Amino acid sequence: MTGTTRWAIVGTGGIARRVLADLRLTENVEVVAAGSRSQETADRFCAETGVPRGYGDYEALLQDEGIDLVYICTPHPMHFDYARRAILAGKHVLVEKPMVMALGHATQLRDLAAARGVFLMEALWTKFNPNVRRALAVVAEGRIGVPRFAQTGMGFPVAATGPKRFWDPELGGGALWDLGVYTLSIVHAFLGAPRAVRALGELQDDGVDRWEAATLDYDGGGVALAASSIVFAVPPSASIGGTKGTLVFSGPFFSPTAFTVTLGRPPGDSSIEEFSEPLEGVGYVPMFRAVSETVLAGDLEHPFHPVSDTIEVLQIMEAVRDQLGPAHAHGPVAHVPANN
Repeated sequence: MTGTTRWAIVGTGGIARRVLADLRLTENVEVVAAGSRSQETADRFCAETGVPRGYGDYEALLQDEGIDLVYICTPHPMHFDYARRAILAGKHVLVEKPMVMALGHATQLRDLAAARGVFLMEALWTKFNPNVRRALAVVAEGRIGVPRFAQTGMGFPVAATGPKRFWDPELGGGALWDLGVYTLSIVHAFLGAPRAVRALGELQDDGVDRWEAATLDYDGGGVALAASSIVFAVPPSASIGGTKGTLVFSGPFFSPTAFTVTLGRPPGDSSIEEFSEPLEGVGYVPMFRAVSETVLAGDLEHPFHPVSDTIEVLQIMEAVRDQLGPAHAHGPVAHVPANN
């Protein structure tokens, strides 16, 4: 490889179109191909976006020796099969969130990628956001003391006639897999894996979850609250509480533009410090750059978001999902298993 990695986008829907401009802003990435379920769709996407090569056959795309990395942007239920096939073909793989919809599939991909010597990562852009990185560093420095509390949420009403990916169980519909992955991942980034999870929510007969709220319990006395919904609005906010103060993100927490650290006891004896780092493009560039750097260096994971983090968050998500039942039903406490 030279100083750039050659990428193929698999899936030509909204996600692919949204990130393409940021991919082209990333100096060490070259988008050389796109794949779709039909040649006609692939050709139309390439004609509209200027991507050089289009494939309507996934195996043909994987046989293209001019592709280093496959970026999977298909609906959630297709992630595992596409990622597995790409790894077997010797391609490096970036998979849109959530990486997969079953914990066992994540461990299979992890083991297979390690055996084949290829890079694998879930495309969780939030963890590469410069304000999230700065906030993690501020917390690691002890500025707010020991983190013991997190609160986050994300939700909006989606009409029944809205995007099918929210409501179709065959497409992985529901709040948890589309939005909850963000709320639980940001909590995990600051507090780590919980000891136990308690959840309540509303599940339709077809298995699509309309909303959920989870309480995460941590050794040492920590607690986190996370909520997601596709039937009512939940402010896209996140805050962290420590033994000395608080940290609150500005703007939607999944792509924050700034954050504030407050020490002491407001409104009296307290101090407030604001931090802000500029975004590149619409926010995906740092993740794309980091992925390409890692692949070019010959490393198989990025330390900001290793597969082990994805697995731990999936453990939480499965604990939440297993507890959802009739509306407002409280589930039993679920103890999170040890790391795989």
